Amino acid sequence: MHKQLFNPGSSAVPGDSQKIIFPSPRSIENYARMQTTLSSDLRSFTLCVHMRSTMSTSDTMVLVSYARASSQDNELLLFFSRGFMLHINQHDNNYMADPPVWDGEWHTICTTWRSSDGAWQLYADGVLTASGSGLRVGGAVRTGGVFILGQEQDTLGGGFDVNQTFSGELSGVNLWDRVLSPAEIGAGWAVFCNHHGNVIDWDTTDIAVFGETSMTEYQCSK
Repeated sequence: MHKQLFNPGSSAVPGDSQKIIFPSPRSIENYARMQTTLSSDLRSFTLCVHMRSTMSTSDTMVLVSYARASSQDNELLLFFSRGFMLHINQHDNNYMADPPVWDGEWHTICTTWRSSDGAWQLYADGVLTASGSGLRVGGAVRTGGVFILGQEQDTLGGGFDVNQTFSGELSGVNLWDRVLSPAEIGAGWAVFCNHHGNVIDWDTTDIAVFGETSMTEYQCSK
């Protein structure tokens, strides 16, 4: 299987980053692996992703998958199935919202969660589109797992299903160990383009891409 290793912050153009291109048609060979893991358990987090796609809202697709073992494959999972959904330790909130982000333009999706009351939120382009509570109360996203972009792991680092494969472009995948405020999430690209997670910082994390997946320059602006 073809593999390439990149640093998303290594663009030759100052201020520019990199994006991952997941081609069509969908294939289980096409994915990216972030060369990092969690150094401590997360009892709250904010996960943000820049995305661009023209996939149908009737499709199922995975943006970010974090698994610890084959029996813990949905330790943290952000995916879309007629709406965005969030899994924590195999538990899910079933449905968050279906914002209009499948138009071939760049959008920013952010989701938050905290263990104390299971409160979760979904932001699309800085707008709070859904929120709730009771998701995996008292739980934690645990250390030592594998981060995959564009596929869902049914086994550690693999076990992909073509019907859950993402097709489009991803960038700006950042993870924090706390719930960001609305101002920190931002309401425009001036803020979105300057996200730097304290757990995963897109601009400093090495990424391996596989299959026909590729990385190229990303000029972060709407």
